Amino acid sequence: MAEAPALHLLAKTPVPGQVKTRLQPQCSAEQAARIAAWCIERTVHLASTAWSGPVYLHVWPTKQHRLFHDLGQHSHIPVKRQVDGNLGAKMYAALELAYPGAVMGCDVPHCPPATLAYANQALRKGADVIGASRDGGYYFIGLTHPQRPLFENLDWGDDKVFRRTLSLAEELGIRFQQLPVLIDIDTWDDIEQVSSLFQPLHQLLAEDECGQW
Repeated sequence: MAEAPALHLLAKTPVPGQVKTRLQPQCSAEQAARIAAWCIERTVHLASTAWSGPVYLHVWPTKQHRLFHDLGQHSHIPVKRQVDGNLGAKMYAALELAYPGAVMGCDVPHCPPATLAYANQALRKGADVIGASRDGGYYFIGLTHPQRPLFENLDWGDDKVFRRTLSLAEELGIRFQQLPVLIDIDTWDDIEQVSSLFQPLHQLLAEDECGQW
């Protein structure tokens, strides 16, 4: 069985007006930033408890935020600044740091711990793993070895990223084990769907005192 795989979490600095902008106008820029910060914190906690192996938090554009300082202090997870470039470049650079390894965004704090545990075990056994998101992308990719072509020449904003990645994987001789499909928290519709199934998010929305959600 392979060594413990690394998990690389990717997050954007939760600055009002710069994160989760698609949640507006249903909420304010400040509320959107708080949701983003909550998602990051929950994801770090999820990873630190459900993932067997090293965990890293890669942030953009700056590490200079109290949330990242606190997470680094309390969780003892290294916080690194993401490299320049598009999402593909950022993911590949993270995976090159430690492999076998996986990359996961912080938009699925509702990911079941059992799903992460399954992915971890699959990587330990030499399998590659991917988890599709409802919007046509993916929220998780785990590789026994970095494969640069999987992260090149993709339009990361469209709804064909997952299908295109599977096609590229087939060309490279990669057979992914697939995780359950999850909803990325990007839009207000996503918020409503996830909060109806995930009590912690429902509670966050109900307890906010800064305005109507």
